[in-house]
This record gives sequence, structure tokens and C-alpha cells, in this order.
Amino acid sequence: MPDTARRSGQPSLAHSVYHHVYHKIGGHFFGTGHTHYATVAAEEEEAEDDEDGSERTKLIDIPEDAYGAAILAFVKDVPQLTGAKDSDAVEIAMWNCLFALVLLAVNLILQGSILLYVYRYVVALDIARVQNRYAHFRSHVFSPEGEFKEDLWEKYPAREHLCEIAMWNRPFYYAVLSCWSLVMMIEIKKSEELGRYILLVPSCKASEDMMVVKGKHRYVVGFTPITRLSLLFLVAVPKMGISIILLWLGCEWLSATIKFESLVMNTVAMAFICNIDEILFEAVLPKIHREEVEHIDFMMTMEILSHDRCIKKRRQAYRKSLGCLICIIAFIVMYAEYMQDVLPPDIGLVRVKCTKLIFEKLQPFCTGWTWYLRGNPSVSECFPFPAQTQDELSQQQSAMGMRTNTETR
Repeated sequence: MPDTARRSGQPSLAHSVYHHVYHKIGGHFFGTGHTHYATVAAEEEEAEDDEDGSERTKLIDIPEDAYGAAILAFVKDVPQLTGAKDSDAVEIAMWNCLFALVLLAVNLILQGSILLYVYRYVVALDIARVQNRYAHFRSHVFSPEGEFKEDLWEKYPAREHLCEIAMWNRPFYYAVLSCWSLVMMIEIKKSEELGRYILLVPSCKASEDMMVVKGKHRYVVGFTPITRLSLLFLVAVPKMGISIILLWLGCEWLSATIKFESLVMNTVAMAFICNIDEILFEAVLPKIHREEVEHIDFMMTMEILSHDRCIKKRRQAYRKSLGCLICIIAFIVMYAEYMQDVLPPDIGLVRVKCTKLIFEKLQPFCTGWTWYLRGNPSVSECFPFPAQTQDELSQQQSAMGMRTNTETR
């Protein structure tokens, strides 16, 4: 190994990974200016699960989105801006940094501003509409003492509009909240895993020790303190915060939905905000830059576990998944019954009335396959023509009488 790759003093944990990759997998260093990379000679499969004594190397995917591009910029391009002497390398690093960091800023601005605008101009308005509709119902169907009046309900002209509120149908409402919470739990778990891996990657003192490379594949083996802090506060924390806010905002919007068919559409619309980072990544970055993000991974040395410890770890994994499921269920119940600020819990009072109204008056009045609707009797019964008025019948009879008289002559 060349002398330029050696460090004086006690080696850091990142440097241990660095030497482990070099000695176990094999390779040599090459440098441009002050930038040094390790060329890994073994196959990629060996790097993913390479055992030596009590350690193995493990590769962890970095997301292919605006956040992954930012990680690549901080680990690869920022050090080249300050360390490379080749003007071409500095120019390419500058363009990579410019695109990646501007893309990250635009992504955070877009996601943050869309969340704000969605609440202010969409969710808040829907909440106001559904609250006005429910307030009108309470003021016209209840007595001053708060007693529900059956006769007033039968005469209430806005019954159908009230029954379009989704919250009264608790099973359907809970099902939609569950689907939305599961969708957002995926995003929250991804954010938590990304932040955890940023914390678990070993520390190193020099920026040139943060990455090793095999051809077009790059492996992050360490972070300098400033790089770790930058990634935590510019990548991990905003990603987690946006996911949590979006979970709450989506639940509010679904609770304020005034039509059942809008529940599904609102869920799809809110999920779109989660994908802005991927949309920007695919639409803005050039293909060669996207391929670099695709081929960068975290590489960490992991202890080889005994059979008993593997079983214990599997049990812990299932307990963690079970804990997440329990947390989702608890959040849904707590939100729907105690935390949502859209409508009071007594919306359930109209469940029986709305169910009866929907199944008696708002069901298809003509059912059957196409062959049944082909015959004239069936069509006339289901979709009759307008009835003739008395004047039209008199005119028709007069015309028929005149025609009869003419034929007789």
C-alpha cells in the first residue's frame, strides 16, 4: 500500500473498515491530488457478505432520490472541490454539487410549501365545509335540549348531503385511515433507517477516507463529523419531519372528506407529495449522475453472529414489526376518537339513519346484465320516456279524429 494512504496515530473505526476492505477484498489506491480511493478487486457478492474471523462487510442501499444525490455530493464531490488539483475533476465536482444540493433545496422547498398550501387552501376549506354542514344538521334536527327529533329528520332537506360525510361510517373511515397510515409508515421507516445508518457509519478524520470504490461502484465507509451533521440536519431530519407532517395532514384531509369517492382520490393526491423527491431526481439530474447515485452504498463491518444470536435477532425483528403494527393501530384509534379536530364523536348518531337512507333511496333502481336491458319492456320500465300532459293528449286525440273524418270522406 502506498505511503500516501497511511495515517499516523491511532486509526479510527472508519480506517479499520478501510484496511479491512483492502486486505480482505484486495485492491490498490490511486489518487488525483489529495483524493484517494480504494479499488476493490473482489466480486460485489463477496463484498456484501464477506466473512473473516468474526467480521463481515454489509452493503446497505442509499435511496435513489434527491436525498441520495445529496449524500453522494457530500461524500464524493465536496471533498474533491477542496482537494483535487485537476481542473476537470473540480469542474465536474462543482456541477455535481450544484445539481445535487440545489435539487435538495428545491425538494425541501416544494414539499414544505405544498404541505402548507394544501392545508391552508385545501384541507382547511374542506374542514370548514364539513363543519358547516354538520352545524346546519344539528341546528335543524335537534331540540334545544339536544334531543334528536325523528320528525325533523324526515323533513330535513339536506339529508343526502349530510350522509355524504365519510366519518359517520366508522368501519370505512377506519379502513381508509389504516391504509393511509400504512403508506406513511413506510416513509417513516425509510427515514428512520436512513438516519440510523448515517449515525452507525464509522467516523473518520479525513474526507478522503469516507469512500472506497470499485469501478463505478462506490461504498461509504466513514463520515467526518461535519459531513455527518450536515447529512443529519439536511437529509435525515427533514425527510422524517415531512413524513410525520404528511401523516397528520392526510388524516385531517380524509376526516374532512365530504364524499366517499373522494377518500380514495385524496389518499392518492397526498401520496404524490411523498414522491416529489423521486420525481425531481428522475426529471432534473442527468442520467450519468443518476447512475452514480444508483451505484453508491453504505459499507459497514458487521459482527458474525452465532446461531443462538441469529435466532435472538430474528425474534427481535418480529417483535419490532409487531410493535410498529401496534403503534399504527393505537395511533389510528387515538386520532379518530380523541385527536381529530374535524367533527365531534356524536357524528355516529346518524349512522343508522344514513345507512337506511342510502340503501332505500340512493341505490341503483335498475339492475341486470346487458341482455336484460335490451328488451323494450325492460328499458321502458327502467328509463321511461316523459309522460304526456293532458293538453298533449287532447291535441293527439283531435288530430286522430280529424284524420278519421278525412279517411271516411
